[in-house]
Amino acid sequence: MRSILLFFLISTSVFSQRVITGKVIDKETSTTLSGVFIRDMKSDNWSISDKNGKFIITIPYFEDIELNFSLLGKMESNIVLKNNENNITVSLEDNTLRLKEVVVTANKERKYSELTLGTNAINNVQAFSLDDVLQQLPGQTTTKFNLNEFKNIVFRTASETSLSYAAKAFGTSFVMDDIPISNNENMQAFNPNSGLANDFGTKINTFTNTNKGVDLREISTNNIEEIKVIQGIASAKYGDMTSGLVLITTKVGNSPYRVSASIRDATSQLNLTKGVKLNSNNAMNFGINYLDAKADPRDNILNFQRVNGSISWQYKNNDATIKNTVNTSFRMNLDDAKSDPDDITAVVVKNEKQGFSLSNNLMWKPKNLWVDGINVNAGLSYDRQFSRRERWLNTYTSAATDSREEGIHEAIIVPSQYTSINTVEGIPISTFLTLETTKTLTNKNNWIHSLVFGISNRMSANKGEGRKNAATGLVNYYTLGKEGSGTLAYRDYDFGQTKTEYQTSAYLEDRIFKNFENDRLLNIDFGLRFDNQMGSVSLQPRLNSSYTLNKIVRLRAGGGISSKAPSLNQLYTGERYFDKLVGSGIYTYPGIYQKAWIQTIITPGDNLNLKPSKSYRTELGLDIKLPFASVNFTGYYNKLFNGFSGQQVPVYKIIPKAEVIVTGTEIPTYKINGTEKFYYMSNAITNNSSSEDKGLETTINFKKIKALNLDISMNASYTSTKDFSDAKEYYPSSSLLSSELYGVYDKKNYWMDNFTASFNFNYHIPAVGLLVSVRSEHVLLRNSKSPTGNFLNGYLDTELVYHEIPLEDRTNIQKYAHLIRDPGQTQSKLQNVLHNFHLRVSKDFLNGFSVSLYSTNFLNLKPYYYDTSGLKVLSNIAPLTFGASLNYQF
Repeated sequence: MRSILLFFLISTSVFSQRVITGKVIDKETSTTLSGVFIRDMKSDNWSISDKNGKFIITIPYFEDIELNFSLLGKMESNIVLKNNENNITVSLEDNTLRLKEVVVTANKERKYSELTLGTNAINNVQAFSLDDVLQQLPGQTTTKFNLNEFKNIVFRTASETSLSYAAKAFGTSFVMDDIPISNNENMQAFNPNSGLANDFGTKINTFTNTNKGVDLREISTNNIEEIKVIQGIASAKYGDMTSGLVLITTKVGNSPYRVSASIRDATSQLNLTKGVKLNSNNAMNFGINYLDAKADPRDNILNFQRVNGSISWQYKNNDATIKNTVNTSFRMNLDDAKSDPDDITAVVVKNEKQGFSLSNNLMWKPKNLWVDGINVNAGLSYDRQFSRRERWLNTYTSAATDSREEGIHEAIIVPSQYTSINTVEGIPISTFLTLETTKTLTNKNNWIHSLVFGISNRMSANKGEGRKNAATGLVNYYTLGKEGSGTLAYRDYDFGQTKTEYQTSAYLEDRIFKNFENDRLLNIDFGLRFDNQMGSVSLQPRLNSSYTLNKIVRLRAGGGISSKAPSLNQLYTGERYFDKLVGSGIYTYPGIYQKAWIQTIITPGDNLNLKPSKSYRTELGLDIKLPFASVNFTGYYNKLFNGFSGQQVPVYKIIPKAEVIVTGTEIPTYKINGTEKFYYMSNAITNNSSSEDKGLETTINFKKIKALNLDISMNASYTSTKDFSDAKEYYPSSSLLSSELYGVYDKKNYWMDNFTASFNFNYHIPAVGLLVSVRSEHVLLRNSKSPTGNFLNGYLDTELVYHEIPLEDRTNIQKYAHLIRDPGQTQSKLQNVLHNFHLRVSKDFLNGFSVSLYSTNFLNLKPYYYDTSGLKVLSNIAPLTFGASLNYQF
């Protein structure tokens, strides 16, 4: 079918071309600008201005043309050319606060529903990481400023439960300069045996982010030129995601030295960037960032440090047919939870990461081939991660074993006081390669088809030493499983046992454009993506469309399917061990012996049958241009299915029954007397969760009030979320003599909704480079509820065989009192509307200096509410903080 459509397009096409020439100059000095990137917004054909500022770009159609002109340090400009315009002169302004128009919010001039944040929007919140910037988007709220725990993000959801939010955050994709930032290889989890994994960290703060998405703390904003957020349906070009896409473009090109220093609470940051023009065809950029964040300004107990650096080199040839960009970056991150001198039992944690990335982006316009362009993107990422947790324990004498075989083994006697040490060393490695071709065709009816075809491959591996557990003065210490509690024991696990995983993809996209009479305009992006993710094959159709009825009204619609591969940490968890003491425990005769045996039961643990999770995303939109404002409405329905979640697994085995023989002062022995039944709960990761998100977003950008130099905009977002799970929960019978061993329950479902609004007021005086920005946030609704209908549906007998209970008997107290438990409804409701106000004052000076003062919650609002237990507590809105940033460029 595809080949027939392609043949039809080619056979009806007119290979016509239109040549546009021109020159780009600096608006202030009228000097020519070289290295300006010129891109056709319909066909993605491109060109670059030469050393004299001149350019030539070939357009494969004769409709109205919209060209985008961009250069580092200059304000982007979009120019529309009519049919009779083939030569233009374009002037670009410096992107400073002295521009007549400064955009400090997400730009709404978009093709579909994507949001774009430029340099001024990035700087509007005095960002210390990418997390600060993305909190400006609809549906997000500014949270407490804290860089001492990992940060992730999800778009268009009201999820509050940690597992649901984490699963969706894992499906949020980040792509920097067309190279994905991958977290699939991260295995820094202490004990994946417990389900989805528990993290290294203190009781409150967690530092590692296995299976929970990209840690936004690691991405500094000093070298970012633009951020594009696609909350709806992404192009077929992008894969391995289910919850949204963030495209990051870094700075490349000539620019002055820029030095900046920022401080906020107990966090400080230093930046240095510089772009060098080597000649008319070559330019280089470098940047370095240092950040130090303390949880408390009064001490250094909890501390996060980050060092990022980057070097990029861009080359173009004389006739602007080749553009190649090489990016290298390095990173060093450290989470350090030191010993509290007032608490001898405090957990000491260190989480380190050092690594580098290397990428190459090639754009080539071949002259003698049928295609218009060939793009090749390749990337390599390498890290060394080391996590260490140290705890001093004072407990009763216990026993442990390091055996990896089933059976009875002599135990290691663990003293009552010791220092327990747990470490994980991971070496995640990922590669990415994509080859893409483009071709634009115009048929006789002036339908424009911009065709894109690409293939890609990504690799994930982890070559670290893995998980290790030890105690000071002992060979090894392993947690002893508690019989009947379902607690599993630990063993060292070498990540070398994992396999390298591959994802292979191909995609074809047709970007259709048609200009009708009376200003009617049609855009359709239809794509089909093929993914082979570790042997799981899927076809993913995606569609974005918009239809402009006139100069006032535009309609939008889109839908598509995408998928997210499981991480190595979800696939390779190691075998599950259950250790039980033989007999009555540890046998002791003071001064003569201390003896114990442990019986080890093993269950296979890897989740190699885990499939990619998938999402179905749809949206409808309406854009209205009024004389006083631009209004956008977007309604959406998204469904996540085959989501990753933990599942208890009942295990039943017949094991040897051992009897310990104690005779006076003689060292005890044991003998086998038959067999016995043994039950315990193991864990697995399965594709048994799903979630539905539906909601409505609106944005309004009012026309600037010139008399007051005031820009006003607002956004509002309502989202309702339902989380479902097919997982089963097992609860032991309260009767030891019952033939029904476990009651079986369906997992509780959750419903949440959230309604937020935000206003931006920007007072701007270009002549003096002054910007005063006030941003308000309002949480109007925030509710959650789990239903009461979580009743017993069956039971497991003494051989763990499942028996379904008839519906009418499930609440029969007399018959199943030993299995029935109170389902316990949970519900929370926002008692009072929450408000918060943030202030930024920025000033550009003519001597190269600029200063910015920033405050969250500058009105120091402290709303209280009563929690479910009746206690009066402070709400979680961002508290009062102050910050300042000083910049100098020369």
